[in-house]
Amino acid sequence: MRYFLIVLSLVFGAVSQAKAGLVIHAAEIGIGKFHRYDNSVHPYESGNAWIPYVLPADADTKTPLVVENADRSVTVFFSTLEELLTQLAQLSQERGEQITVLNFNAHGLPGAMWFPMNDNFKNSFECWQWNAAATGSDKANYDQYYTPVSKKDIMSIRDFSQSGGAVPCTSGLNQWKSVLGKVTQAKAAFSKNLRLNLLSCVVGLGPVGDKFMTSLGALLTDSEEVQLRSSLFFGLGDWSMPEGMGFWDFQSDEQLDHDNSIYGVNRKDREIMQKGKMRITALMKGGWQSTILEGQDFMTLDRDALDLSQAKWGRENFHRSVKKPNSIRIPGTGIYESVR
Repeated sequence: MRYFLIVLSLVFGAVSQAKAGLVIHAAEIGIGKFHRYDNSVHPYESGNAWIPYVLPADADTKTPLVVENADRSVTVFFSTLEELLTQLAQLSQERGEQITVLNFNAHGLPGAMWFPMNDNFKNSFECWQWNAAATGSDKANYDQYYTPVSKKDIMSIRDFSQSGGAVPCTSGLNQWKSVLGKVTQAKAAFSKNLRLNLLSCVVGLGPVGDKFMTSLGALLTDSEEVQLRSSLFFGLGDWSMPEGMGFWDFQSDEQLDHDNSIYGVNRKDREIMQKGKMRITALMKGGWQSTILEGQDFMTLDRDALDLSQAKWGRENFHRSVKKPNSIRIPGTGIYESVR
């Protein structure tokens, strides 16, 4: 009888695990290079949330690259949005499971992330700076991550979060619409209780971030159980942040001068981490809406429950008087792209 109960327990455990669905870590190839070099300088300890984002030692820039992780999650290193969504659909079909957690790690800006929509854009002049970073050395990707950020750069990003604009080689709402229209099987890969964590700087910032997040939710699903999460602050995710993505932003001139004086030297995210703001986006009775959670320590890479009982849901209004910047720095890099 005892043996039967043990076997029964194992069977039900396996069924339960299968029903849990797929956990996917999507890592833009340049981010994978950063983590590979970071891991060589400060080896990631067991349990570090960023271990799945370390590009394998023998990997080059050929993508997509699928890696099976010890915890049964899967990492997909990618170069374009179309490549990634095609691979996600294939993984879901092959395994007979839907994706319940999708962690997206890439350089971001309000309302978009910095990687090409498809191969046509990847091979165009528009993406020459992205290509230079993606095909560059691990150390180059590592070094640019720790470049101090000026107040002017930060204010330009805040202006952009109000004004919006087209930035070369980024994947925002229009690119998602286009790719989902082509990779029609991708939506079926996402579960009705999907948790989408965008592990990128400032993607959810301002009305531009709000519009992107609510519109993306509507593109993906009509399920009230789906939840999207994005940051209003710059994201921190090196070896010293094993819990997940932390937060940093401009608070005062004194704080910025202090942080910039040590960041490029010590290269340790934890020394400058702050309490941050996170946008939670979901389908409510009035349509897709967002709420802002303040005082957050980390954005974790799982399905952690958040207290939303007192949340105020709505949409952000644009400040039309804000002037659109001529260029914007891609957070996490030293690269400036034009704004059209």
